[in-house]
Amino acid sequence: MDIGIAQLAQMCGGIVQNEHSNFATGYSIDSRTIKQGDLFIPLIAERDGHDYIAAALDAGAVAHLYSHGEPHGTAIKVDNTLEALQRLGREVIKKIEGTTIGITGSVGKTTTKDMLRSCFASSYSVWASDRSFNNEIGVPLTILSSPENVDFLILEMGARAIGQIKNLCQIASPGVGIVTRIGIAHSEYFGDLDQTILAKGELVESLDASGLAVLNNDDGHVKNLKDRTSAEVLLYGAKSGDVVGQNISVCGDLKTRFHLRSPWGNSDVLLNVPGAHNVTNALAAAATALYFNVPIDEVISGLESVEISPLRNETFRTSSGMLVINDSYNANPLSMRAALDVLISTGRSNLVAILGLMAELGEEYEMSHREIGEIAESNNISVISVDVEEYGGRLTSNVEEATEVLKDTFSLDGNTTLLLKGSRVAGLESIADALLDMDT
Repeated sequence: MDIGIAQLAQMCGGIVQNEHSNFATGYSIDSRTIKQGDLFIPLIAERDGHDYIAAALDAGAVAHLYSHGEPHGTAIKVDNTLEALQRLGREVIKKIEGTTIGITGSVGKTTTKDMLRSCFASSYSVWASDRSFNNEIGVPLTILSSPENVDFLILEMGARAIGQIKNLCQIASPGVGIVTRIGIAHSEYFGDLDQTILAKGELVESLDASGLAVLNNDDGHVKNLKDRTSAEVLLYGAKSGDVVGQNISVCGDLKTRFHLRSPWGNSDVLLNVPGAHNVTNALAAAATALYFNVPIDEVISGLESVEISPLRNETFRTSSGMLVINDSYNANPLSMRAALDVLISTGRSNLVAILGLMAELGEEYEMSHREIGEIAESNNISVISVDVEEYGGRLTSNVEEATEVLKDTFSLDGNTTLLLKGSRVAGLESIADALLDMDT
């Protein structure tokens, strides 16, 4: 959204220094991604973004925020750059004409966002981040990047503590809240599942009576959130709800068929995403789009053509015929179980999983990793573990060693399916890159 420098300063409570430019046409916190016309927002974390102001201006930034030091050209002096970013988000959301949709849950946020954007695309103008921008930095940045006249703004909302989603809702003022599934995730910070449920429920608690809560009826923790909102409630699920997915089956290419039943019509769907677990994400997107009067044939078309964000159930076949499922974007016990189900559903005789750690589990670490290893063992899945002894299987110290064990131990042919799954810090996507390089 294009906003004048003086207006930006007023919005965030700052003071303009050396004004020579009229408008910012984009916003960035990373000097390496600056585009011509951007406002650079230097944040203070492991590194101090103020050290990169000059580089941002050289790359094309028209101005910058700053909380200390001296201004470099046109600048806005603020007390705290993160708080200023959030204030900008709160002010800019008031300019957006359409409906803001918040999505939260322990798993499925990004996939549901991608599916909903695809379902809306033919009927409405939609804005959502191409990345998983779901925190106190990403949400206001997504708001700032949105066009003013968009019909729907879709925001992911994550949390590692009580109160964080409430804060995001105070910034974004969502009119619709979608909750996917709730399970053990970030328990290093939350402590236990009850705290996670409290945190995720902050989204529906923030909705006005005129709003809409879209809840997973298959997940009791999510379904019960209906008692914590004054908004209208729309339930979806594979078992029961207002919008239901029936007769679910997985095809040979891992795409999933199901029958969609809703008050707005019924239809068969061939979901363009691997894994039966993604049916509930599709139902969340379909329920929301149908509620807002997107014709059912356009909803089905959106689900059947959706492109999911990278490293989430990406599949490819090597030249030798091995099927690779690259689901290495992130991992917690819920998503790990779902990924193992996808692996099992391929029906190949040799099932191999290279597993990295599930991060931020705190006291749940040992038990959760051990349970995943037991699930794999009971389903005849050969595990190569990257620095996580609790999984069992073949323990390796890094991804390079895991790749060599894979090559030396298994027949990488048409009888084999390989799953790559772990939190981002495990870096398992490099194994997929190595396998692709072998084919070139």
